[in-house]
Amino acid sequence: MPGFRAVLFDFDGTLTKPEALDFARLRSLLRCPEGQPILEFIEALPTAEERREKHRILDDFEMEAARLSVPNEGAEEVVGLLKAEGIRLGIVSRNSRASVLEAMKRFRALGPDDFNVIVSRESPGRPKPHPDPVHYAAGLLGLEPREILVVGDFVFDIMAAKAAGSGAAYLTNGRPPREMETPPDFTITSLLDLRPILGV
Repeated sequence: MPGFRAVLFDFDGTLTKPEALDFARLRSLLRCPEGQPILEFIEALPTAEERREKHRILDDFEMEAARLSVPNEGAEEVVGLLKAEGIRLGIVSRNSRASVLEAMKRFRALGPDDFNVIVSRESPGRPKPHPDPVHYAAGLLGLEPREILVVGDFVFDIMAAKAAGSGAAYLTNGRPPREMETPPDFTITSLLDLRPILGV
């Protein structure tokens, strides 16, 4: 793998611990069928009024979860080390920008200004698993996708990274790794496992 000049982190379950968002409860509130991605379910609803109402429920739920979130193991340490080495940093999330910023208030040594780019669902393009967020971030950073490592805890993160032509690191958070049709370049248990990969 070439040397990476930037790292894009997923947010929920990657920079934060994965327990904050209760997806089963959210699906119940939205009446979203199991196995159907939530954003795509909302966008497929037949009327603008229904879509607005579901987005309101989603936004409120995400903000509630953001207030309960806590930094993931090694998140602040690894981001600090990468920043000190001059590696560009970004967040690429399917969540709203407001909820990401709210959750970041729970970090002690890390804030929005530590990231060169924050891509949320309001940003241009289709959300992960499409490559659009990675391409958008790469453009803002002035880098080629191959110069970027995407780190995330879900298959959509890996799919987006590989479709964009970026490196992909799958974070298991200590759980058994999922099998994926598109395998990651790296599988890590903790964010601290990025240190040897990135040489920090």
